[in-house]
Amino acid sequence: MPVKGHRIGQLEFIGAGKHGEVYKIDDQRCIKIYKKSHYLRRELAALQRGAGAPFFPRVYDWGRDYIVREYIPGTPLSEYLRSHPFTEDTVRQLADMVEIMRRLGFRRADTRLSHIIIDGNGKLWLIDPVNTMKKSPPYPRKLLKGLYRRGLAEQFLAYVRERYPESYGRWQPYLDAVRDLPSDSTMIASSRLGVSSVADSQEDAQT
Repeated sequence: MPVKGHRIGQLEFIGAGKHGEVYKIDDQRCIKIYKKSHYLRRELAALQRGAGAPFFPRVYDWGRDYIVREYIPGTPLSEYLRSHPFTEDTVRQLADMVEIMRRLGFRRADTRLSHIIIDGNGKLWLIDPVNTMKKSPPYPRKLLKGLYRRGLAEQFLAYVRERYPESYGRWQPYLDAVRDLPSDSTMIASSRLGVSSVADSQEDAQT
């Protein structure tokens, strides 16, 4: 299938999900082919709204069923945190990401860990923002859910409480709702059996 001068069958396949398939064009660009037009419209709106933020990929072009955007090599944060420490810099970037999205007017200042890429320099990128324009609770429920499963949420919340106290105050009434999750030891045991990767895949299949 040709798309803007490219034959998809000749491009390197990167991955696929609920909303579409992604192919690498070159070391700077990739193309995402969307299954439904409203997925494209939502993701394009998110990328355009976040164009000035440091963690959104640059958009080069788009058409009826595709977006050509910046290619970000790296590892999904959901996988990275299984074998790497949750550093102060990563905590800071996550908190800043949520706060910047809120200030930019995203209806869902939230994302799954699997939708964030950490590159070779330790920089975080939000690579799948298709649902950030949908209405959601007034706190980052999906992000906190992923962190609680890994026993990392309290470290994140401690930073937010100090750096963004107003945001923490808004979240606080809802935090008990996401605290009733498996403990850190349970998560580690599950990870060794490959259960955590299954859980991430099931989450990605949802909204």
